[in-house]
Amino acid sequence: MQVTTAPAPGTPARRPFEGIFRNITSNWAALIVNTVLSFVIAPIVVNHLGSVYYGIWTLLMQFTGYLWLFDFGVRESVIKYVAQYHASGERDKLQATVQTAVSVYAVVSALGLVAVGAISWALPVLFNLPPEAVPAARIAAFLTGTTVAQSFLANVFAGVLMGLQRFYLVARVSVLFSVARSVLIYVLLTHGYGIIALSVVQFAMSLISNGWVYRLCRVHLPDVSFGIIRPARDEVKKLLTYGQYVLIANIGDKIIFATDALVIGIFLPIAALTPYAVAGTLIGHLRSFITSMASVFNPLTSSLEASRDKAALAQVVEGGCKAAMLLGLPVCIGLIMLGERFISLWMGPVYAAEASTVLTLLAIGHIVGLPYYTISGVLYGLGEHRIVAWSRIVEGAANLTLSVILIRTYGLAGVAIGTSIPHMLVVGGLLPLALPRFFPIKLGHYYRTIYLRPLLASLPFVGACWLVVHGLDPRNLVTFFAGGLLSLVAYVVPCWAVALSPSERTRIQSAVQRRAGRLSGRLAPARP
Repeated sequence: MQVTTAPAPGTPARRPFEGIFRNITSNWAALIVNTVLSFVIAPIVVNHLGSVYYGIWTLLMQFTGYLWLFDFGVRESVIKYVAQYHASGERDKLQATVQTAVSVYAVVSALGLVAVGAISWALPVLFNLPPEAVPAARIAAFLTGTTVAQSFLANVFAGVLMGLQRFYLVARVSVLFSVARSVLIYVLLTHGYGIIALSVVQFAMSLISNGWVYRLCRVHLPDVSFGIIRPARDEVKKLLTYGQYVLIANIGDKIIFATDALVIGIFLPIAALTPYAVAGTLIGHLRSFITSMASVFNPLTSSLEASRDKAALAQVVEGGCKAAMLLGLPVCIGLIMLGERFISLWMGPVYAAEASTVLTLLAIGHIVGLPYYTISGVLYGLGEHRIVAWSRIVEGAANLTLSVILIRTYGLAGVAIGTSIPHMLVVGGLLPLALPRFFPIKLGHYYRTIYLRPLLASLPFVGACWLVVHGLDPRNLVTFFAGGLLSLVAYVVPCWAVALSPSERTRIQSAVQRRAGRLSGRLAPARP
């Protein structure tokens, strides 16, 4: 099978847009399944492990997550260059990129295993763990760390599929193994097993799913070798030059999203992590919802850059930012207005008050931060991700400093404030300043389109959420979700009229009509 050749000069670059709807909807489908499974499993995990061991489990997830810094940004390099070389038909360069990445990640996995041993030994030295929990924590840390270490090599294979813009294949594997993992966790916990069993399940499911992704790569690029070689210095330099800023951005991400648990684990009792983790889980689902859409922008932008389609690039960045805002805003408002009632019904009233305060503070910060992943994905695709990298470092440093200062006075709320304020300043103020350098976008138009109009359109939804809590007063999750879904009418209608421009409404209507026509054509009975 030959790699797709580039379009002839003067031919409209339509190919990069093919499948974008399928990729995004597949990502969302996987996210919905994972979210539902998480909502079902999370109370079971909390109740069976208890506050102490659930706090330890949360700490392990955050702490071993730092191993991802060994990634060095190679996966993002693979996504960019596979997309670019596949679009331009440069098969030899695609082959060199894949084999170099495999070889680099083989070394990275070995280094990760060494780090896992150090992390497992250091746990009781660094954190306030009860003595009786130390042996189980060390075993679980080793297994969860090994899960991350063996996943480095699999990142190449996932990156290849994403570079080919076949996100839907990765999503299918994710759904299948998420279901299997959740079933195993439920069975083991209800039979009295603890965090060691959880870590075994994580490792086994990750290993098998990574093998499946590798098989898919061989199917879709059968003429490309994935063997380990002694790579050329120029190829390694190319990947790492692009990846160095990915690494810097990843360091910033870890400081932003993974240090909250570490700060709490150092300054507060380990049980205090549980209410923060409950709120953080909900914010994590929101973040996953947005990133599942924005993840397609890196390879899409790389393909458009290869075809020199500047008009399409400008359309992508503005449309992506607005879509992220319109889709994420009702979730943020719902978490703020309905969060305490939901947590009470979901996890129990013992966690509701403290977790909802944290949830409100984090959700406010994410309202401003919703366009981040679109901007980030586009800049990654253009190779201008150094802007993202240094902005993440600035945000992470401010986050860590404020969290350490404020936790002493305000406890968990202080950590949430320390997380939200830098995020709002960077995403709402710093990153938009970079956009006019690459796209014909005026800042006044950006703020009106991305923030002002959606926020104005959401005001009726705020009132509807207030009525759900105080008027409907849901006593179970069924009535809660029924009221929440009904209140979305107060968001969709004003957004259609206020937040969207006439041309956007026309494009959406046309897209819906085309999809409806294709669906009706498939469902129509065949003529005799």
